[in-house]
Amino acid sequence: MSDDLQSTISALMKRASADADLRARLVADPNATILAETGLEVPEDWNITVIDNANGTVNLGFVNDELPLDYLELVSGGLPDPAAGGGGGGGRSC
Repeated sequence: MSDDLQSTISALMKRASADADLRARLVADPNATILAETGLEVPEDWNITVIDNANGTVNLGFVNDELPLDYLELVSGGLPDPAAGGGGGGGRSC
């Protein structure tokens, strides 16, 4: 997540922590509320998890079905082959 996007979402969460109406709208319809409050449109393939904490703070989690590029780079070579001295991996490769 870019720094600008992250700061925009952080500011929205901070405002929601102080504004019960905004917090309720975020819980009920996070996509519409984010669009209305920030102008940011969340892609349809992203799920947003909203946690309304007992202390009045709110947390947002953004999830999609894609793996982050840094993770793909990490696993692109498959799991190590234990027979070749590559250690763990359960003997299976991807």
